[in-house]
Amino acid sequence: MLGVLAALTVLGVGWPDVAGAQIVVPPPPPVLQGAPSPAAPPAPAAVSPPPAPAPAARAALPALPAASGSGRRVVYSNSAQRVWLVGADGLAIDSWLVSGRRGVPRPGSYSVFSRSPVTTGQGGKVTMQYMVRFARGRTLAIGFHSIPLRRNGSAIQAVEQLGTFRSAGCVRQRVEDAAKMWDFAGVGTPVVVVA
Repeated sequence: MLGVLAALTVLGVGWPDVAGAQIVVPPPPPVLQGAPSPAAPPAPAAVSPPPAPAPAARAALPALPAASGSGRRVVYSNSAQRVWLVGADGLAIDSWLVSGRRGVPRPGSYSVFSRSPVTTGQGGKVTMQYMVRFARGRTLAIGFHSIPLRRNGSAIQAVEQLGTFRSAGCVRQRVEDAAKMWDFAGVGTPVVVVA
């Protein structure tokens, strides 16, 4: 009985790019003659962008930085240590403080290229949720994710420290905000980084 081989590419914070890991997936069970065919698995749920806040809530958001692109996108201001989710109409949907690294990545236009619901870093010493990778550093991918947790479950930084430079390269967020980013920024979503 032959299985189906699937190649996995593992891109994780703290991991170098590793390609070629394989898993074996068993084939579906045979259908016996005269037996009803098995039901098809349900279709995966589509990820839809979060609903736009009411106009009053949008007015309370910090203004988008100048020259931060157009259309539906994520905007990351490195100097302000803040991100915005921007709708197709060019208006900010949400915004929050983050912790990244000064000057990383460089200002420019990027695109989400990979996502992982959970990943590890620092040689497996920390875990992060909702990794959304959008840039490449010298050796590792750069992405948005939750504040990393040590093996004992303690956070490597306090939520109150968001808005300050605390990261080695990625962009840390409260887990609730990381989940919003995950829901908004699928593969291919534009990310504009401003100084």
